Amino acid sequence: MAMLRPAVFLDRDDTVCRNADLPEAAWGQRTPGDLLDPDHVHVLPGVVEALTRLRAHGFAIVIVTNQGGIARGGGTLRDIDACHDTLRAQLPLDPPDVRAPQPIAHTLIDACYSAPHHPSGVNARFADDHAWRKPRPGMVLSAARELGLDLNQSWMVGDKQRDLDAAIGAGIDPARTIRIDESGPVPDLPAAVDRILDALAPKQPIHAERVTLRTTDEAMRPLADGKVRATVAAAARGIAERTGVRLLDLSLTDTSVTAVLATHRLAALAFMSELRRTTNAWHTRAHGSALWPERDA
Repeated sequence: MAMLRPAVFLDRDDTVCRNADLPEAAWGQRTPGDLLDPDHVHVLPGVVEALTRLRAHGFAIVIVTNQGGIARGGGTLRDIDACHDTLRAQLPLDPPDVRAPQPIAHTLIDACYSAPHHPSGVNARFADDHAWRKPRPGMVLSAARELGLDLNQSWMVGDKQRDLDAAIGAGIDPARTIRIDESGPVPDLPAAVDRILDALAPKQPIHAERVTLRTTDEAMRPLADGKVRATVAAAARGIAERTGVRLLDLSLTDTSVTAVLATHRLAALAFMSELRRTTNAWHTRAHGSALWPERDA
């Protein structure tokens, strides 16, 4: 039995190619967003390189796109095919895959699936909420069955929640679904590919050091005051951010502050020394006395 391949399922519009910022001429008499004119298919920056990286790691690349403009009377299935032919031409595979049939051998895309349906369509053939129409999982399930894909090891990337829901409904782990948003932490497809490949990289064990700054005078409770405690915690996080030391955990009591740091022992001690110096200077300015007297350790 042939081994199943992992895949990355991709929404098309505003994930792989432009849509939202296309000129009015792209739509003609169609509803804006119904991209059915191959002359206006333009791959987004960085997509070729991103998909090349995925292919190099053994992923199949499958487009799954709602194209309800067909149901709305804005075009034909041939228009979808023409757009996808243009898309394939803009995503060349170099060198070609000699094992693959034409035209797949020369493109980064293994397959394009489209749902021409819409429940409020005027074309009776497609005027329904078909099982292929996202957020329903039909396209993903059909691709997995026809292409021999391993959904347990596959990913979905799209700019709408319905893209992610279609993948989850097909059995893809929600943790393997990525929503791109130009104002969010994953702004585009190249950033999503970075996240996918980072997840594949072997994780190095984290070496952590625990260091504590505490008063030696049991009668003193320097962190009993809530405002003082909050200031010390903020100072610790600020030092970590400024120095690039990863702060894994921070705990404070009335008499001590303990930090767990992903670094070596000397750097951890230097971190705590800087926290002591910084908070002593602040407390002296604000209250006229050091927070951690020199005899404390």
